Amino acid sequence: MCGRGLLVLAAVLGTSAAQAAQVFYQPLASLGVENDSNLDMDPGGSKAVQGYLADVATVVGIDTPEWSTLLRPRLVYRSYPKSSVDDRLETYLDLSSSYKTQRSIASLAASYQHLDEINAQFAPPTFNDIVPNQPAPTNSRVATGATQDTAFLSPKYVYSFTPTIGAGVSGNYEDVRYSPSDGSSHQNFDYYQGRAFLNYALNFTSTLTFGGMGSKFQTKEVDSQATGSGALVDLTTLWTPLLTTVEELNYQHTKLDSSFPSPIDASVNKIGGFVDVSYKTELDRFRLVARRSIAPSGGAAVYTTDRLQLQCDRTLTARFAITGAVSYIHTRGLTQGLSGEDSRYAQALVEAHYDLTRYLFLQGGYQYAYQRYRADPTSAENNRVYVEIGYKGLAPQR
Repeated sequence: MCGRGLLVLAAVLGTSAAQAAQVFYQPLASLGVENDSNLDMDPGGSKAVQGYLADVATVVGIDTPEWSTLLRPRLVYRSYPKSSVDDRLETYLDLSSSYKTQRSIASLAASYQHLDEINAQFAPPTFNDIVPNQPAPTNSRVATGATQDTAFLSPKYVYSFTPTIGAGVSGNYEDVRYSPSDGSSHQNFDYYQGRAFLNYALNFTSTLTFGGMGSKFQTKEVDSQATGSGALVDLTTLWTPLLTTVEELNYQHTKLDSSFPSPIDASVNKIGGFVDVSYKTELDRFRLVARRSIAPSGGAAVYTTDRLQLQCDRTLTARFAITGAVSYIHTRGLTQGLSGEDSRYAQALVEAHYDLTRYLFLQGGYQYAYQRYRADPTSAENNRVYVEIGYKGLAPQR
């Protein structure tokens, strides 16, 4: 249902923007092989398995003087001959759209994913280039053969009253569903967060933002909810045309009311925030995000989540490029009654990409994943090595 709704939304935006628009398509396809030392992230370890994958996607772009839209549907099929329970067909849909006038900017970022539980919890540590601010994994224990459907919407609207003063609203919505949905760490939930804010341009390069926020977490099958409210202040600085930083400090009061996994009626005050650093040249791209937030979980509760994500891309020649990325997530229960699902995730990736021709490419790399739950006696690790050959249509100059 979430996926169909997102498709309809994408079609409506695309139709609106398609009038007198420039439309382009960029097809992508690849075939690959991989080897995993512990694919199911079993704390006790498991035998290495080999797998095969087929990946097909298309990037659709629609541009007008006011509208700009990117849409990317994607299908990935994975097959593991010696572990058929892990065979899966996964679907992705990413959308980014914006509309600009002389005084206002409206934007929408959205995504839908139908994934195996393993990939839902251990998505690559690289940033999504169409929806770069996707939420963290939902802190649910990996269940072999289970799937997770996630819909994410993030609208934003900003209006400028003067060249220095503006106001806006933004929001995030997550709908997460597990199959199967069990009575422990796989509880379907909805999560809403809204913000209202004022912007003040300190000078030509720095903008100060302050405002208020509210949130609501609600599980679908059991009686568990959390309501939050708070305040925020952030500073955005364009140091040079190549370097941008954003810093935020926020305060949130959260009211917990749950009967699962144990009765909880409590109020918690937390301070959070983030730092986002972006640097981009013709040959290099660098982004670092460090964040502390209160995030939803499949464990029928919200958790304090510390997240660090770093990605570096380097173009060495006209044909050869390398990427390095790391991510770390530490979740902790807001109260002692939720501490049993405290967890740590870590990932690292090194990837090389070589263009064989204008359309054909070869890429491969190494990916490491680590997981540790407080209640588990040991951690789980996986070492993945992969090679892919693929086709990529030429992207137009936008």
